[in-house]
Amino acid sequence: MFGASRYKVHKKNNFEYLYISANDESAQNVIMLHGMFGGLSNYDPLIEHAEGCNIIVPSIPLYDFKARKLSIQKLSGWLHKFTKELHIENPILLGNSMGGHLALDYALQYPDMVSALVLTGSSGIQEKDFGSSFPRRKDREYIRKQAALTFYEDLIDDEIMDEIMEVVTSPSKLLNMLAIARDTHEYNMEEFLADIPHATLLVWGRHDEITPPEVGRTFFDKLPNAQLRWIDKCGHAPMMEHPKTFALLLNEFLIELPKTNHSKYNTYSL
Repeated sequence: MFGASRYKVHKKNNFEYLYISANDESAQNVIMLHGMFGGLSNYDPLIEHAEGCNIIVPSIPLYDFKARKLSIQKLSGWLHKFTKELHIENPILLGNSMGGHLALDYALQYPDMVSALVLTGSSGIQEKDFGSSFPRRKDREYIRKQAALTFYEDLIDDEIMDEIMEVVTSPSKLLNMLAIARDTHEYNMEEFLADIPHATLLVWGRHDEITPPEVGRTFFDKLPNAQLRWIDKCGHAPMMEHPKTFALLLNEFLIELPKTNHSKYNTYSL
């Protein structure tokens, strides 16, 4: 969830991000998008094991928008500006939870600017609703139990809880969190999935309580070019709970992508 990344944080204009180079001019660019309660550190475990790609993890500015203007589609516009600013052409988008929803909408809005998708625990069809107003937002133990549903095993520690409580007890941050939560529920993408032809890897935890296994199966059924892989004893954040297994699946997917697509990937430069 939260916590500082162990990797160097880069800043350019108003963008904050991680960049880990594969030191290979032909390497593919993979942009990793975190979820609603996520942050830069969410992909640290996966970065350690991923191979053969340049990894870019942007900090999604959920609290920089006015709440009434915050939506998945607005975030797609922000992501488009991010890729332009950093000269990242035709990346693979890897998204968890809300980040997966963002990746799907971006592929719908900018189909020629995405090479492939990797979705894990993605919203966009169905997501467990923990409430639209956080009526018990000052109840630390209640919030902790809700946050723990993210994982198969409880990985919520005091440091993570301190950061979550800082968000849910801040009126301005809470308004933004509720705005994007409502949009992920209201913006159902099921009818649009047939229009997203990109090669898509779906990685789903068999014990995901937030976007349950049937959600992964629906994505698989509706997306024209998808493959679905399961991870046992895993919840809503496979890249954090089982990073080695996730990295193996990701690496295999990257290798399987048509060689003809590789020309679309430009070498990233700071």
